[in-house]
Amino acid sequence: MALDANGRRLLVTSGSVRAPICQVRGHANGLRTLPDSAAKTTVDWHPTLPIFLTGSADNSVRVTSLS
Repeated sequence: MALDANGRRLLVTSGSVRAPICQVRGHANGLRTLPDSAAKTTVDWHPTLPIFLTGSADNSVRVTSLS
C-alpha cells in the first residue's frame, strides 16, 4: 500500500485487476485504477504530484495521473 504525499489517498494492491484508491480524509469517492490483465502486486505514488504507478503479476507497469 502507498499513501499519497498529502496523506489523503491510500492506494492498495489487490488480487483483482484493479487497485482500490481509498479516501483517507473527507468523503470516499470510490476511485479504482484502470484494469490490467493481471492482479496488482505493487503500487506507489509520485512524491509531489497526483500520479501513481501500479505493477501487475504479468510484469506490466502502468503510470496514471489523477488530474
